[in-house]
Amino acid sequence: MGPPRPKEVSTTSNYEIMLLLNPEAEPARQTEILDRIKKTSTDGGGSVDNVEEWGKKRLAYEIDHIRDAFYYVITLTISAAALDEISRILRITDEVIRFMPVALKEKVASES
Repeated sequence: MGPPRPKEVSTTSNYEIMLLLNPEAEPARQTEILDRIKKTSTDGGGSVDNVEEWGKKRLAYEIDHIRDAFYYVITLTISAAALDEISRILRITDEVIRFMPVALKEKVASES
């Protein structure tokens, strides 16, 4: 028989994603992208803790001849596999100018 097999452990961590969307993207398309992130994180056993919309802001430098972007900061509690899937989705989405996921050391309280 041998020793019992260890149970599969699914660990989640806290992450923050800074997301820059093309200013020409329709509001419905922006909502669709955010909903896709939420769905992917919940399907992976995690949760979206907070979505902050910073609005349209000027970029520090042009990216592909684009001067402005819609900024979002998304705080999540997800597994590494779910983060990889979200990163893959954002990489192939045309309206995404840039994104950067950052691991947080502790859970951030939302200011709502």
